Amino acid sequence: MKIGIIGAGTIGASLAEKLVRAGYKVEISNSRGPDSLQNLVAQLGPNAAAVTNEEAACNEVVILAVRWENTDQVLTPLRQQLTGKIIIDTTNPFIQNKWLFTLPKGVAASEIIASKVPGARIVKAFNNLLAKWITTDPEVPGGLRVTFISGDDEQAKSIVGKIITDLKFAPIDLGTLKDGELSQAGRALAGINLIQLNE
Repeated sequence: MKIGIIGAGTIGASLAEKLVRAGYKVEISNSRGPDSLQNLVAQLGPNAAAVTNEEAACNEVVILAVRWENTDQVLTPLRQQLTGKIIIDTTNPFIQNKWLFTLPKGVAASEIIASKVPGARIVKAFNNLLAKWITTDPEVPGGLRVTFISGDDEQAKSIVGKIITDLKFAPIDLGTLKDGELSQAGRALAGINLIQLNE
């Protein structure tokens, strides 16, 4: 499977590296264009390619790994292209090192993302983890690092769960996108480094 990644910061680049290591092909993009990513894809190897956002969005599974304040700018031009696609939403309502507490309780950040790309199949994942936990090896002595997932499309969640398992993380399904509010910035399950112990 080939996976598109929109956003080549710490999260996007780290997930790209883990995907390539797990045998996936990746197409990664950023706001500065493919030329700015040549060093990164050279490090990742032949299963990685630097592309435009539009090209990354052509994949059946697309990881959204951009800053919260940039989601409108990134997603608006891709709305039609992303219809029917599975979007792994790693974003958080977080701006310039300050949690955005302006989201009222009961509003999940991924529901806002879903409203920006109607028809896309949104699955929230990885957002509960600090960047340093995503960049390191998810296999730890005795178990695997947990990432929560949530979404309204069960088939999409199953596909994303398989990808996460291939990356050696342990996916735990919280339920719907609305249920995923628990894992977003400022909520109960955010920033918690849980390990699923081996049996």
